[in-house]
Amino acid sequence: MIAWTSTPPEGASKGLLMAALVARFLVAAFFVFLAIKNLSGDEQMASDFRRWGYSDGFRVFTAGVQIVGAVLLVWLPLSFFGAALLAGLLMGAIWTHVRHDPVATVTQPVMVLVPIVLFLLFYRPVALR
Repeated sequence: MIAWTSTPPEGASKGLLMAALVARFLVAAFFVFLAIKNLSGDEQMASDFRRWGYSDGFRVFTAGVQIVGAVLLVWLPLSFFGAALLAGLLMGAIWTHVRHDPVATVTQPVMVLVPIVLFLLFYRPVALR
């Protein structure tokens, strides 16, 4: 089990570790904010999900995935798995935007995906190194 826990690379500087910690918390806060918007029934979010052909239940499910991913991301032993969950969610968001919206709307999920991919690389478990 130890081999599957998330750990930063050996020899990483304190500055890099602190920057990664701050970035993890900022990205997690972003996903919690989105989840709150989804759960609160924000009319814009609900309208977008309907326009994309998704049900209100899927909107609530998405919010749950956002919260679970954010919690796992900030919990160091499971950061890799939180990042993987959020990366999957973002890939779905990118796919949805490509299929239903102007191309410019893809930029936000892609920009959020970049630090998530960096987290996947930085916090990958020993078993994957």
